[in-house]
Amino acid sequence: MENKDPSASTCLPLRWLALAVLFVSVLLIVFVRVRTLDIPLERDEGEYAYMGQLILEGVPPYKLACNMKMPGIYLTYAASMAVFGQTPAGIHFGLLIVNLAILAVLFSVARQFMDLYGAVVATVAYGLMTLSPAYLGLAAHASNLVVLFALLGIWVLLRIKKNRGWRACLGAGCLFGVAFLMNQPGAAFGIFGGLYLIWISVSEKIRWRQILLRLGLYSLGCVFPFLAVCLWLQIAGVFPQFWFWTFDYSREYATAMTFKNGILNAHIACGRIFPRQSLIYALAGLGLASVWFAHLPLNKRVFLAVFFAFSLLAVCPGFYFRSHYFIFLAPAIALLAGVAVSVVFWRLALALRQPRFYHLAFLFAGLLCTQTLYADRAVLFSLSSREACRAIYGINPFPESLDIARYIEQNSTPDQRVVVIGDEPQIYFYSHRLSSISQIYPSQTMDPRPYAHAMQQRMISEVETNPPEYLVYSSIQSSLLVRPNSDPLLLHWMENYAEQNMQLVGLVEFTGPQTTEDIWGPAAETTPLASPYFLKVYKRSVPANEITFPAEGE
Repeated sequence: MENKDPSASTCLPLRWLALAVLFVSVLLIVFVRVRTLDIPLERDEGEYAYMGQLILEGVPPYKLACNMKMPGIYLTYAASMAVFGQTPAGIHFGLLIVNLAILAVLFSVARQFMDLYGAVVATVAYGLMTLSPAYLGLAAHASNLVVLFALLGIWVLLRIKKNRGWRACLGAGCLFGVAFLMNQPGAAFGIFGGLYLIWISVSEKIRWRQILLRLGLYSLGCVFPFLAVCLWLQIAGVFPQFWFWTFDYSREYATAMTFKNGILNAHIACGRIFPRQSLIYALAGLGLASVWFAHLPLNKRVFLAVFFAFSLLAVCPGFYFRSHYFIFLAPAIALLAGVAVSVVFWRLALALRQPRFYHLAFLFAGLLCTQTLYADRAVLFSLSSREACRAIYGINPFPESLDIARYIEQNSTPDQRVVVIGDEPQIYFYSHRLSSISQIYPSQTMDPRPYAHAMQQRMISEVETNPPEYLVYSSIQSSLLVRPNSDPLLLHWMENYAEQNMQLVGLVEFTGPQTTEDIWGPAAETTPLASPYFLKVYKRSVPANEITFPAEGE
């Protein structure tokens, strides 16, 4: 593509039109996110919020609550909640700030590769794509923070060509290192950054000695945040737990999925995303083709192609293909959509000798980006927060967790504990009560893996050591993930423990796809179950010194 900016050759009002499109799109994104600020937390958000809450109380991660996520996301949640409050609205306002920062950095990165029209399309495409429930875009997942710090790292990396200072190499590495601390797939972007640094250094014909120095400083920057966190966790006395969960157990989790099941997961995920955003992906496909066939500078072609490849790689670890993993791919898709506008449509306008065609093509591409808004219009514009949560997550007890936690908080004291037999850590967060067990996802013990039985035994021991005032049991499959070959030890023990020491005080039944019925008090014990999907809330009925602990075999 020529060095000159095609959009710069247009009259000033048309340049302002491009910025106006960007401004209106950002306003629309802000409107939707503000409208849905108080959408109930889903379980990943509940985990991050509970861990962040503990950090704010002076408890380091992996001490009273454990999971395989890196600690960066917990620290970020703690910082966000310290500023915006420990509520769903506060958490999602933090997500809004992160999203706006991503849009700003992405626009700046896009301007390194394309004209104003292309950069606007890339920014608008990302902003609208990641609103979609197909990405679980209204939830404050760690993938958003990975993208933010990876893009910041890329922004610094692109400045290294102009600024030969070694601090830029070190700074870019630190930013990619922080991306890894947010979630393990962030490592893919760090590898990409290192490879691209080598490429631009070689293309500039820098001496190998200087290239090695650049790469050494970059690598030092990448590992520095991780080493700093390791030191902190070692001082806090939780390093062994951190290493087990984020490396040993995480490795087991990442290698458990078969390739065949991974293909099925990918097919399901793509079936959710592509129909809603097929036009944006088609535009990105055109942009990817132009990377190979258009006369782009080689450095730009290498960047776009390799960035797309490593973004796709970040989606793939473990072959789980969760919906929110595709947020890792969204910046690459958005940049390629922008390239399609600034390269393909511009050259087509030149071939037709109709420069005005380019302005129409820009507006047309912007219109294509709104497909996702139409596909998800009910959730984004009309449903209430609770209705939107149900529409996105189906029969998952996320809205009901608010009611259960409120009941527990109102009928217990802050020093009393709770245990949830189900993957609903948001209940701990909402109720401001400590969990009796450190493993906040009991479903991890339902998968027949080497650690499962030992984990169940440890959970039983922790309940006996820290008797809960309330026990919540979820029968919903997506909450506990009981399989035919699951170890039944924990569930059998829990049934006997509840029968001997607790009284049923709450029952939440799913009476239909969109409806639930709540029963509290003595009536909960006598109400027959009418649905296989329910949550039971038990309250301890005997003094702590009279608790009966069933044998593990019972």
